[in-house]
Amino acid sequence: MRRRIPPHILPWLVVAIGLLASGVAAWQVDRLSRAKDLDRFNSSVQSAHDDVANRLQAYISVLRATAGFIVARDGVVTREEFHAYAQRLQLPRIYPGIQGIGYSAVLPEVRGPRTQALLARMDATDVAVKPPESRREVHAIVHLEPLDARNRAALGFDMYSEPARRTAMIRSRDTGRSAMSGKVELVQEIDRQKQAGFLIYHPVYRGGTAPPDLAARRAALLGFAYSPFRADDLLRGIFGEEEQPRLHIAVYDNAIAPGNLLHKSFAGEPEALARTARLSAARSLEIAGRRWQVVYYSGPGFELDRTRGLGPVFFAGGAIATMLVAGASWWQLRARLAAEAEIAARRRSEQQRELLVGELNHRVKNTLATVQSIAAQTLREGKSLKETRESFEARLLALSETHNLLTREHWEGAGLQELVQLELAPYGGERERIAAEGDDVLLSPEIALALGMALHELTTNALKYGALCGRVGRVSITWRRWEEAGAPWLTLSWVESGGPPVAPPQSRGFGSRLIETGLRRQLRGRVELTFPPEGVRCRIDLPLEGAAGG
Repeated sequence: MRRRIPPHILPWLVVAIGLLASGVAAWQVDRLSRAKDLDRFNSSVQSAHDDVANRLQAYISVLRATAGFIVARDGVVTREEFHAYAQRLQLPRIYPGIQGIGYSAVLPEVRGPRTQALLARMDATDVAVKPPESRREVHAIVHLEPLDARNRAALGFDMYSEPARRTAMIRSRDTGRSAMSGKVELVQEIDRQKQAGFLIYHPVYRGGTAPPDLAARRAALLGFAYSPFRADDLLRGIFGEEEQPRLHIAVYDNAIAPGNLLHKSFAGEPEALARTARLSAARSLEIAGRRWQVVYYSGPGFELDRTRGLGPVFFAGGAIATMLVAGASWWQLRARLAAEAEIAARRRSEQQRELLVGELNHRVKNTLATVQSIAAQTLREGKSLKETRESFEARLLALSETHNLLTREHWEGAGLQELVQLELAPYGGERERIAAEGDDVLLSPEIALALGMALHELTTNALKYGALCGRVGRVSITWRRWEEAGAPWLTLSWVESGGPPVAPPQSRGFGSRLIETGLRRQLRGRVELTFPPEGVRCRIDLPLEGAAGG
Protein backbone atom coordinates (compact mmCIF):
# COMPACT_ATOMS: atom_id res chain seq x y z
CA MET A 1 0.00 0.00 0.00
CA ARG A 2 1.35 3.39 -0.97
CA ARG A 3 2.15 5.85 1.74
CA ARG A 4 -0.27 8.75 1.73
CA ILE A 5 1.08 12.24 1.13
CA PRO A 6 0.01 14.49 4.00
CA PRO A 7 -2.69 16.82 2.59
CA HIS A 8 -1.08 20.00 3.89
CA ILE A 9 2.14 19.16 2.00
CA LEU A 10 0.57 19.14 -1.47
CA PRO A 11 0.23 22.93 -2.01
CA TRP A 12 3.79 23.46 -0.82
CA LEU A 13 4.95 20.72 -3.16
CA VAL A 14 3.21 22.49 -6.04
CA VAL A 15 4.85 25.78 -4.99
CA ALA A 16 8.29 24.15 -4.77
CA ILE A 17 7.99 22.51 -8.19
CA GLY A 18 6.61 25.66 -9.79
CA LEU A 19 9.25 27.97 -8.33
CA LEU A 20 12.02 25.55 -9.27
CA ALA A 21 10.74 25.33 -12.85
CA SER A 22 10.32 29.13 -12.99
CA GLY A 23 13.86 29.63 -11.69
CA VAL A 24 15.32 27.28 -14.30
CA ALA A 25 13.28 28.93 -17.06
CA ALA A 26 14.29 32.44 -15.85
CA TRP A 27 17.94 31.37 -15.89
CA GLN A 28 17.52 30.14 -19.45
CA VAL A 29 15.86 33.43 -20.50
CA ASP A 30 18.68 35.41 -18.86
CA ARG A 31 21.29 33.24 -20.62
CA LEU A 32 19.60 33.79 -23.99
CA SER A 33 19.40 37.53 -23.27
CA ARG A 34 23.12 37.66 -22.54
CA ALA A 35 23.85 35.80 -25.76
CA LYS A 36 21.62 38.19 -27.70
CA ASP A 37 23.37 41.22 -26.15
CA LEU A 38 26.75 39.74 -27.06
CA ASP A 39 25.63 39.21 -30.66
CA ARG A 40 24.40 42.83 -30.86
CA PHE A 41 27.65 44.08 -29.36
CA ASN A 42 29.79 42.07 -31.79
CA SER A 43 27.67 43.29 -34.69
CA SER A 44 28.12 46.92 -33.58
CA VAL A 45 31.87 46.39 -33.16
CA GLN A 46 32.19 44.88 -36.64
CA SER A 47 30.20 47.73 -38.18
CA ALA A 48 32.35 50.35 -36.43
CA HIS A 49 35.54 48.49 -37.38
CA ASP A 50 34.47 48.38 -41.01
CA ASP A 51 33.64 52.11 -40.90
CA VAL A 52 37.20 52.97 -39.80
CA ALA A 53 38.79 50.67 -42.38
CA ASN A 54 36.57 51.89 -45.21
CA ARG A 55 37.16 55.56 -44.37
CA LEU A 56 40.96 55.13 -44.32
CA GLN A 57 40.83 53.19 -47.58
CA ALA A 58 38.85 56.08 -49.09
CA TYR A 59 41.60 58.50 -48.02
CA ILE A 60 44.22 56.21 -49.56
CA SER A 61 42.24 56.25 -52.82
CA VAL A 62 42.32 60.06 -52.73
CA LEU A 63 46.11 59.93 -52.30
CA ARG A 64 46.46 57.62 -55.32
CA ALA A 65 44.37 60.04 -57.37
CA THR A 66 46.52 62.95 -56.14
CA ALA A 67 49.70 61.10 -57.11
CA GLY A 68 48.26 60.60 -60.60
CA PHE A 69 47.43 64.31 -60.80
CA ILE A 70 51.02 65.23 -59.87
CA VAL A 71 52.55 62.70 -62.29
CA ALA A 72 50.47 64.15 -65.13
CA ARG A 73 52.45 67.38 -64.60
CA ASP A 74 55.79 65.57 -64.30
CA GLY A 75 56.02 66.42 -60.59
CA VAL A 76 55.78 70.19 -61.12
CA VAL A 77 52.42 71.52 -59.84
CA THR A 78 51.79 75.17 -59.12
CA ARG A 79 50.06 76.27 -55.97
CA GLU A 80 47.08 77.52 -57.94
CA GLU A 81 46.72 74.19 -59.76
CA PHE A 82 46.98 72.22 -56.52
CA HIS A 83 44.46 74.49 -54.83
CA ALA A 84 41.97 74.05 -57.70
CA TYR A 85 42.46 70.26 -57.56
CA ALA A 86 41.85 70.18 -53.79
CA GLN A 87 38.76 72.36 -54.17
CA ARG A 88 37.27 69.82 -56.56
CA LEU A 89 37.80 67.07 -53.97
CA GLN A 90 35.56 68.94 -51.45
CA LEU A 91 37.62 67.56 -48.58
CA PRO A 92 35.67 68.95 -45.57
CA ARG A 93 32.31 67.75 -46.92
CA ILE A 94 33.13 64.38 -48.47
CA TYR A 95 36.12 63.42 -46.31
CA PRO A 96 35.43 64.74 -42.79
CA GLY A 97 38.28 64.28 -40.32
CA ILE A 98 41.12 64.71 -42.82
CA GLN A 99 43.55 67.50 -41.89
CA GLY A 100 44.55 68.09 -45.47
CA ILE A 101 46.14 66.74 -48.62
CA GLY A 102 49.60 67.73 -49.71
CA TYR A 103 52.66 67.19 -51.87
CA SER A 104 56.13 66.64 -50.42
CA ALA A 105 58.73 67.00 -53.20
CA VAL A 106 62.29 65.65 -53.40
CA LEU A 107 64.63 68.68 -53.56
CA PRO A 108 68.23 68.84 -54.83
CA GLU A 109 69.43 70.45 -51.60
CA VAL A 110 68.22 72.33 -48.53
CA ARG A 111 68.90 75.69 -50.19
CA GLY A 112 70.60 76.79 -53.37
CA PRO A 113 69.85 77.86 -56.93
CA ARG A 114 68.56 74.49 -58.11
CA THR A 115 66.15 74.21 -55.19
CA GLN A 116 64.96 77.81 -55.63
CA ALA A 117 64.43 77.25 -59.35
CA LEU A 118 62.33 74.13 -58.69
CA LEU A 119 60.29 75.90 -56.02
CA ALA A 120 59.75 78.85 -58.37
CA ARG A 121 58.38 76.53 -61.06
CA MET A 122 55.89 75.26 -58.47
CA ASP A 123 54.98 78.81 -57.38
CA ALA A 124 56.33 78.02 -53.89
CA THR A 125 59.10 80.60 -53.47
CA ASP A 126 57.79 81.40 -49.97
CA VAL A 127 58.67 77.86 -48.82
CA ALA A 128 61.68 77.73 -46.51
CA VAL A 129 63.06 74.23 -45.95
CA LYS A 130 63.29 73.24 -42.30
CA PRO A 131 65.27 72.14 -40.48
CA PRO A 132 67.92 74.27 -42.25
CA GLU A 133 70.88 71.89 -41.72
CA SER A 134 72.39 70.27 -44.82
CA ARG A 135 71.72 66.55 -45.40
CA ARG A 136 72.09 63.99 -48.14
CA GLU A 137 68.37 63.53 -48.99
CA VAL A 138 66.01 66.47 -48.77
CA HIS A 139 62.21 66.50 -48.92
CA ALA A 140 59.91 69.47 -48.29
CA ILE A 141 56.17 70.09 -48.11
CA VAL A 142 55.53 72.45 -51.02
CA HIS A 143 51.75 72.23 -51.22
CA LEU A 144 49.15 71.52 -48.52
CA GLU A 145 45.42 72.16 -48.80
CA PRO A 146 43.36 73.64 -47.33
CA LEU A 147 45.99 76.27 -46.68
CA ASP A 148 44.72 77.39 -43.28
CA ALA A 149 46.81 78.57 -40.34
CA ARG A 150 47.62 75.02 -39.19
CA ASN A 151 48.66 73.74 -42.61
CA ARG A 152 50.58 76.91 -43.49
CA ALA A 153 52.81 76.21 -40.45
CA ALA A 154 53.81 72.88 -42.03
CA LEU A 155 54.99 74.28 -45.41
CA GLY A 156 58.68 73.62 -45.99
CA PHE A 157 59.00 70.95 -43.31
CA ASP A 158 61.27 68.06 -44.34
CA MET A 159 59.34 65.04 -43.03
CA TYR A 160 62.25 62.80 -44.07
CA SER A 161 64.31 64.37 -41.29
CA GLU A 162 62.10 62.86 -38.56
CA PRO A 163 62.54 59.09 -37.84
CA ALA A 164 58.85 58.00 -37.55
CA ARG A 165 57.87 59.79 -40.75
CA ARG A 166 61.06 58.70 -42.55
CA THR A 167 60.32 55.03 -41.79
CA ALA A 168 56.91 55.27 -43.48
CA MET A 169 58.30 57.28 -46.45
CA ILE A 170 61.05 54.71 -47.07
CA ARG A 171 58.54 51.86 -46.93
CA SER A 172 56.25 53.66 -49.38
CA ARG A 173 59.11 54.54 -51.74
CA ASP A 174 60.62 51.04 -51.76
CA THR A 175 57.32 49.13 -52.11
CA GLY A 176 55.51 51.52 -54.46
CA ARG A 177 52.47 51.38 -52.15
CA SER A 178 50.79 53.62 -49.62
CA ALA A 179 52.34 53.59 -46.15
CA MET A 180 51.06 54.84 -42.79
CA SER A 181 53.37 56.32 -40.18
CA GLY A 182 53.38 55.59 -36.47
CA LYS A 183 52.11 57.99 -33.83
CA VAL A 184 53.60 61.49 -34.24
CA GLU A 185 52.93 65.07 -33.23
CA LEU A 186 52.04 66.98 -36.37
CA VAL A 187 53.76 70.24 -37.25
CA GLN A 188 50.22 71.62 -37.44
CA GLU A 189 49.83 71.37 -33.63
CA ILE A 190 50.32 75.08 -33.02
CA ASP A 191 48.01 75.58 -30.03
CA ARG A 192 47.69 74.15 -26.52
CA GLN A 193 45.01 71.61 -27.44
CA LYS A 194 47.35 69.10 -29.05
CA GLN A 195 46.25 65.79 -30.52
CA ALA A 196 48.11 62.65 -31.49
CA GLY A 197 48.60 62.38 -35.23
CA PHE A 198 49.78 60.15 -38.06
CA LEU A 199 50.40 60.45 -41.81
CA ILE A 200 49.74 58.35 -44.90
CA TYR A 201 52.11 58.59 -47.90
CA HIS A 202 51.79 57.46 -51.50
CA PRO A 203 54.88 57.61 -53.76
CA VAL A 204 55.03 59.75 -56.90
CA TYR A 205 57.40 58.28 -59.52
CA ARG A 206 58.65 59.87 -62.70
CA GLY A 207 56.70 58.20 -65.51
CA GLY A 208 53.73 57.36 -63.27
CA THR A 209 54.29 53.67 -62.52
CA ALA A 210 56.59 52.09 -59.97
CA PRO A 211 59.80 50.78 -61.59
CA PRO A 212 60.35 47.04 -61.31
CA ASP A 213 63.47 47.07 -59.12
CA LEU A 214 64.37 48.82 -55.87
CA ALA A 215 67.23 50.97 -57.21
CA ALA A 216 65.09 52.27 -60.08
CA ARG A 217 62.24 53.12 -57.70
CA ARG A 218 64.56 55.15 -55.50
CA ALA A 219 66.01 56.97 -58.52
CA ALA A 220 62.60 57.72 -60.06
CA LEU A 221 61.01 59.16 -56.91
CA LEU A 222 59.66 62.69 -57.37
CA GLY A 223 58.01 62.97 -53.95
CA PHE A 224 54.92 61.89 -52.04
CA ALA A 225 51.24 62.67 -52.11
CA TYR A 226 50.36 62.58 -48.45
CA SER A 227 47.73 63.40 -45.84
CA PRO A 228 48.26 64.37 -42.20
CA PHE A 229 45.61 63.32 -39.70
CA ARG A 230 44.74 64.54 -36.24
CA ALA A 231 43.49 61.28 -34.70
CA ASP A 232 40.72 62.80 -32.57
CA ASP A 233 39.37 64.88 -35.46
CA LEU A 234 39.48 61.89 -37.81
CA LEU A 235 37.66 59.43 -35.57
CA ARG A 236 35.07 61.97 -34.46
CA GLY A 237 34.45 62.65 -38.15
CA ILE A 238 33.83 58.92 -38.70
CA PHE A 239 31.61 58.23 -35.68
CA GLY A 240 30.21 61.68 -34.90
CA GLU A 241 29.42 62.76 -31.35
CA GLU A 242 26.40 61.29 -29.53
CA GLU A 243 25.08 61.97 -26.06
CA GLN A 244 24.41 58.26 -25.56
CA PRO A 245 26.95 56.42 -27.78
CA ARG A 246 26.46 52.70 -28.27
CA LEU A 247 30.23 52.16 -28.23
CA HIS A 248 33.28 53.79 -26.68
CA ILE A 249 36.57 53.23 -28.52
CA ALA A 250 40.27 53.49 -27.76
CA VAL A 251 42.75 53.34 -30.68
CA TYR A 252 46.38 52.38 -30.19
CA ASP A 253 49.28 52.46 -32.65
CA ASN A 254 50.86 49.02 -33.06
CA ALA A 255 50.29 47.72 -29.50
CA ILE A 256 47.98 48.42 -26.56
CA ALA A 257 50.05 50.62 -24.28
CA PRO A 258 49.45 54.06 -22.72
CA GLY A 259 52.21 55.65 -24.79
CA ASN A 260 50.69 54.36 -28.04
CA LEU A 261 47.19 55.79 -27.48
CA LEU A 262 46.02 57.70 -30.56
CA HIS A 263 42.41 58.41 -29.61
CA LYS A 264 39.78 57.70 -26.98
CA SER A 265 36.13 58.67 -27.28
CA PHE A 266 35.48 58.94 -23.54
CA ALA A 267 36.66 60.82 -20.49
CA GLY A 268 38.92 59.10 -18.00
CA GLU A 269 41.46 56.35 -18.44
CA PRO A 270 40.90 53.23 -20.60
CA GLU A 271 41.92 51.00 -17.70
CA ALA A 272 39.08 52.40 -15.56
CA LEU A 273 36.51 51.97 -18.35
CA ALA A 274 37.71 48.39 -18.93
CA ARG A 275 36.75 47.60 -15.33
CA THR A 276 33.26 49.12 -15.54
CA ALA A 277 32.11 48.36 -19.11
CA ARG A 278 29.90 45.28 -19.32
CA LEU A 279 31.28 44.20 -22.71
CA SER A 280 34.57 44.91 -24.46
CA ALA A 281 36.50 43.59 -27.45
CA ALA A 282 39.87 44.28 -29.07
CA ARG A 283 40.33 44.17 -32.85
CA SER A 284 43.41 44.58 -35.05
CA LEU A 285 43.27 46.86 -38.07
CA GLU A 286 45.92 46.65 -40.83
CA ILE A 287 46.06 49.82 -42.93
CA ALA A 288 48.80 50.75 -45.40
CA GLY A 289 51.37 48.48 -43.78
CA ARG A 290 50.67 49.72 -40.24
CA ARG A 291 48.70 47.94 -37.54
CA TRP A 292 46.31 49.56 -35.12
CA GLN A 293 44.74 47.96 -32.07
CA VAL A 294 41.17 49.19 -31.52
CA VAL A 295 39.45 48.42 -28.21
CA TYR A 296 35.64 48.71 -28.11
CA TYR A 297 33.60 49.11 -24.92
CA SER A 298 29.80 48.99 -24.55
CA GLY A 299 28.46 52.50 -24.05
CA PRO A 300 25.32 53.94 -22.43
CA GLY A 301 23.35 53.74 -25.70
CA PHE A 302 24.01 50.01 -25.86
CA GLU A 303 22.94 49.53 -22.24
CA LEU A 304 19.61 51.27 -22.93
CA ASP A 305 18.77 48.68 -25.62
CA ARG A 306 19.97 45.59 -23.81
CA THR A 307 17.51 42.75 -23.22
CA ARG A 308 18.83 41.63 -19.84
CA GLY A 309 16.38 42.01 -16.98
CA LEU A 310 13.70 39.82 -18.55
CA GLY A 311 14.81 36.87 -16.39
CA PRO A 312 13.36 38.36 -13.16
CA VAL A 313 10.19 39.37 -15.05
CA PHE A 314 9.83 35.85 -16.34
CA PHE A 315 10.47 34.41 -12.88
CA ALA A 316 7.83 36.72 -11.43
CA GLY A 317 5.38 35.57 -14.11
CA GLY A 318 6.17 31.95 -13.36
CA ALA A 319 5.76 32.60 -9.65
CA ILE A 320 2.35 34.19 -10.24
CA ALA A 321 1.27 31.23 -12.36
CA THR A 322 2.61 28.86 -9.69
CA MET A 323 0.63 30.63 -6.98
CA LEU A 324 -2.51 30.47 -9.12
CA VAL A 325 -2.05 26.75 -9.64
CA ALA A 326 -1.14 26.27 -5.96
CA GLY A 327 -4.28 28.15 -4.98
CA ALA A 328 -6.33 25.99 -7.30
CA SER A 329 -4.70 22.88 -5.89
CA TRP A 330 -5.40 24.02 -2.34
CA TRP A 331 -9.10 24.57 -2.98
CA GLN A 332 -9.42 21.38 -4.99
CA LEU A 333 -7.57 19.47 -2.30
CA ARG A 334 -9.97 20.77 0.35
CA ALA A 335 -12.93 19.79 -1.79
CA ARG A 336 -11.46 16.36 -2.47
CA LEU A 337 -10.67 15.78 1.23
CA ALA A 338 -14.22 16.78 2.15
CA ALA A 339 -15.51 14.28 -0.42
CA GLU A 340 -13.19 11.59 0.91
CA ALA A 341 -14.62 12.02 4.41
CA GLU A 342 -18.05 11.05 3.08
CA ILE A 343 -16.80 7.99 1.17
CA ALA A 344 -16.49 4.82 3.13
CA ALA A 345 -14.24 2.87 0.79
CA ARG A 346 -10.54 3.51 1.61
CA ARG A 347 -9.30 2.19 -1.69
CA ARG A 348 -11.62 4.48 -3.70
CA SER A 349 -10.44 7.43 -1.60
CA GLU A 350 -6.77 6.62 -2.27
CA GLN A 351 -7.37 6.23 -6.00
CA GLN A 352 -9.09 9.62 -6.15
CA ARG A 353 -6.20 11.26 -4.29
CA GLU A 354 -3.62 9.74 -6.65
CA LEU A 355 -5.68 10.97 -9.58
CA LEU A 356 -5.75 14.46 -8.03
CA VAL A 357 -1.95 14.53 -7.62
CA GLY A 358 -1.45 13.44 -11.22
CA GLU A 359 -3.92 16.04 -12.45
CA LEU A 360 -2.23 18.80 -10.44
CA ASN A 361 1.21 17.86 -11.75
CA HIS A 362 -0.15 17.84 -15.28
CA ARG A 363 -1.67 21.31 -14.84
CA VAL A 364 1.55 22.68 -13.31
CA LYS A 365 3.57 21.44 -16.26
CA ASN A 366 1.04 22.66 -18.84
CA THR A 367 0.74 26.09 -17.23
CA LEU A 368 4.50 26.58 -16.95
CA ALA A 369 4.97 25.34 -20.51
CA THR A 370 2.36 27.88 -21.68
CA VAL A 371 4.09 30.71 -19.79
CA GLN A 372 7.49 29.67 -21.14
CA SER A 373 6.09 29.58 -24.70
CA ILE A 374 4.56 33.06 -24.27
CA ALA A 375 7.89 34.44 -23.01
CA ALA A 376 9.93 32.81 -25.76
CA GLN A 377 7.58 34.03 -28.52
CA THR A 378 7.46 37.54 -27.00
CA LEU A 379 11.27 37.74 -26.97
CA ARG A 380 11.40 36.77 -30.65
CA GLU A 381 9.30 39.77 -31.67
CA GLY A 382 12.45 42.00 -31.52
CA LYS A 383 10.73 44.87 -29.68
CA SER A 384 12.29 47.17 -27.09
CA LEU A 385 12.57 46.05 -23.46
CA LYS A 386 9.59 48.26 -22.45
CA GLU A 387 7.35 46.97 -25.25
CA THR A 388 8.42 43.36 -24.61
CA ARG A 389 7.66 43.67 -20.89
CA GLU A 390 4.23 45.24 -21.57
CA SER A 391 3.30 42.55 -24.13
CA PHE A 392 4.46 39.77 -21.81
CA GLU A 393 2.58 41.17 -18.80
CA ALA A 394 -0.63 41.67 -20.83
CA ARG A 395 -0.53 38.10 -22.13
CA LEU A 396 0.24 36.74 -18.67
CA LEU A 397 -2.68 38.68 -17.17
CA ALA A 398 -5.00 37.30 -19.87
CA LEU A 399 -3.85 33.78 -18.97
CA SER A 400 -4.27 34.43 -15.23
CA GLU A 401 -7.82 35.82 -15.69
CA THR A 402 -8.84 32.64 -17.48
CA HIS A 403 -7.18 30.63 -14.70
CA ASN A 404 -9.20 32.58 -12.13
CA LEU A 405 -12.43 31.80 -13.99
CA LEU A 406 -11.58 28.09 -14.17
CA THR A 407 -10.47 28.04 -10.54
CA ARG A 408 -13.81 29.51 -9.50
CA GLU A 409 -15.53 26.69 -11.39
CA HIS A 410 -13.20 24.10 -9.82
CA TRP A 411 -11.60 23.47 -13.23
CA GLU A 412 -14.71 21.73 -14.47
CA GLY A 413 -15.13 24.17 -17.33
CA ALA A 414 -16.11 27.75 -18.14
CA GLY A 415 -19.04 29.39 -19.95
CA LEU A 416 -18.11 31.01 -23.27
CA GLN A 417 -20.34 34.04 -22.62
CA GLU A 418 -18.56 34.78 -19.32
CA LEU A 419 -15.16 34.13 -20.91
CA VAL A 420 -15.84 36.72 -23.64
CA GLN A 421 -17.02 39.28 -21.07
CA LEU A 422 -13.93 38.60 -18.94
CA GLU A 423 -11.51 39.13 -21.87
CA LEU A 424 -13.27 42.37 -22.93
CA ALA A 425 -13.53 43.79 -19.38
CA PRO A 426 -10.13 45.67 -19.51
CA TYR A 427 -11.38 47.59 -22.57
CA GLY A 428 -14.48 49.06 -20.98
CA GLY A 429 -14.07 52.37 -22.84
CA GLU A 430 -14.51 50.59 -26.15
CA ARG A 431 -17.31 48.20 -25.17
CA GLU A 432 -20.01 50.19 -26.98
CA ARG A 433 -18.16 49.42 -30.22
CA ILE A 434 -17.88 45.67 -29.52
CA ALA A 435 -20.93 43.50 -30.16
CA ALA A 436 -20.82 39.98 -28.65
CA GLU A 437 -23.71 37.58 -29.21
CA GLY A 438 -24.26 33.86 -28.95
CA ASP A 439 -25.68 31.03 -26.86
CA ASP A 440 -23.81 30.14 -23.71
CA VAL A 441 -21.60 27.10 -24.21
CA LEU A 442 -19.71 25.26 -21.50
CA LEU A 443 -16.05 24.92 -22.49
CA SER A 444 -13.49 22.45 -21.19
CA PRO A 445 -10.48 23.98 -19.33
CA GLU A 446 -8.17 23.36 -22.32
CA ILE A 447 -10.52 25.07 -24.78
CA ALA A 448 -11.19 27.95 -22.36
CA LEU A 449 -7.46 28.65 -21.90
CA ALA A 450 -6.66 28.55 -25.61
CA LEU A 451 -9.74 30.54 -26.67
CA GLY A 452 -9.15 33.14 -23.95
CA MET A 453 -5.59 33.79 -25.21
CA ALA A 454 -6.84 33.98 -28.81
CA LEU A 455 -9.51 36.58 -27.87
CA HIS A 456 -6.88 38.58 -25.97
CA GLU A 457 -4.55 38.66 -29.01
CA LEU A 458 -7.38 39.63 -31.41
CA THR A 459 -8.56 42.45 -29.11
CA THR A 460 -5.02 43.76 -28.53
CA ASN A 461 -4.34 43.75 -32.27
CA ALA A 462 -7.63 45.59 -32.97
CA LEU A 463 -6.72 48.28 -30.42
CA LYS A 464 -3.23 48.77 -31.84
CA TYR A 465 -3.76 48.45 -35.56
CA GLY A 466 -7.35 47.49 -36.37
CA ALA A 467 -10.91 48.68 -35.99
CA LEU A 468 -10.55 49.88 -32.38
CA CYS A 469 -7.49 52.06 -32.95
CA GLY A 470 -9.65 54.87 -34.31
CA ARG A 471 -12.96 56.33 -33.14
CA VAL A 472 -15.53 54.77 -35.47
CA GLY A 473 -14.45 51.15 -36.01
CA ARG A 474 -16.47 48.22 -34.68
CA VAL A 475 -15.94 44.59 -33.79
CA SER A 476 -18.57 41.86 -33.99
CA ILE A 477 -18.12 38.58 -32.08
CA THR A 478 -20.66 35.84 -32.71
CA TRP A 479 -20.69 32.13 -31.95
CA ARG A 480 -22.96 29.12 -32.28
CA ARG A 481 -22.98 25.47 -31.30
CA TRP A 482 -23.63 22.84 -33.99
CA GLU A 483 -22.99 19.17 -34.70
CA GLU A 484 -20.89 17.33 -37.23
CA ALA A 485 -21.13 13.55 -37.53
CA GLY A 486 -22.95 13.48 -34.19
CA ALA A 487 -20.17 15.38 -32.37
CA PRO A 488 -20.67 18.89 -30.93
CA TRP A 489 -18.70 21.76 -32.51
CA LEU A 490 -18.34 25.45 -31.78
CA THR A 491 -17.95 28.18 -34.44
CA LEU A 492 -16.76 31.63 -33.31
CA SER A 493 -16.52 34.54 -35.78
CA TRP A 494 -14.54 37.76 -35.27
CA VAL A 495 -15.32 40.56 -37.78
CA GLU A 496 -13.77 44.05 -37.76
CA SER A 497 -15.15 46.98 -39.75
CA GLY A 498 -14.85 50.76 -40.02
CA GLY A 499 -11.18 50.86 -39.08
CA PRO A 500 -8.14 51.82 -41.17
CA PRO A 501 -7.48 49.81 -44.36
CA VAL A 502 -5.94 46.42 -43.63
CA ALA A 503 -3.10 44.75 -45.51
CA PRO A 504 -1.80 41.21 -44.98
CA PRO A 505 1.25 41.30 -42.65
CA GLN A 506 4.71 40.57 -44.07
CA SER A 507 5.44 38.11 -41.25
CA ARG A 508 3.35 36.28 -38.65
CA GLY A 509 3.60 37.54 -35.09
CA PHE A 510 2.96 35.66 -31.86
CA GLY A 511 -0.80 36.34 -31.98
CA SER A 512 -1.20 34.93 -35.48
CA ARG A 513 0.87 31.88 -34.60
CA LEU A 514 -1.13 31.30 -31.42
CA ILE A 515 -4.49 31.59 -33.22
CA GLU A 516 -3.64 29.72 -36.40
CA THR A 517 -1.20 27.08 -35.13
CA GLY A 518 -1.99 26.71 -31.42
CA LEU A 519 -5.75 26.19 -31.81
CA ARG A 520 -5.31 23.95 -34.82
CA ARG A 521 -2.66 21.68 -33.28
CA GLN A 522 -3.66 21.64 -29.62
CA LEU A 523 -7.45 21.43 -30.07
CA ARG A 524 -7.69 19.88 -33.57
CA GLY A 525 -9.71 22.85 -34.71
CA ARG A 526 -10.00 24.78 -37.94
CA VAL A 527 -8.88 28.42 -38.16
CA GLU A 528 -9.35 30.87 -41.01
CA LEU A 529 -7.58 34.23 -40.43
CA THR A 530 -7.85 36.72 -43.33
CA PHE A 531 -6.96 40.37 -43.86
CA PRO A 532 -9.39 42.00 -46.35
CA PRO A 533 -9.04 45.83 -46.69
CA GLU A 534 -12.24 46.50 -44.74
CA GLY A 535 -11.04 44.70 -41.59
CA VAL A 536 -9.59 41.52 -40.04
CA ARG A 537 -11.74 38.37 -40.24
CA CYS A 538 -11.21 35.30 -38.09
CA ARG A 539 -13.33 32.16 -38.00
CA ILE A 540 -12.56 29.44 -35.44
CA ASP A 541 -14.18 25.97 -35.55
CA LEU A 542 -13.48 23.80 -32.46
CA PRO A 543 -14.68 20.32 -31.47
CA LEU A 544 -16.35 20.60 -28.03
CA GLU A 545 -15.73 16.96 -27.17
CA GLY A 546 -18.84 16.46 -25.12
CA ALA A 547 -19.30 20.05 -23.82
CA ALA A 548 -22.88 20.77 -22.84
CA GLY A 549 -24.94 23.76 -23.91
CA GLY A 550 -25.80 26.41 -21.39
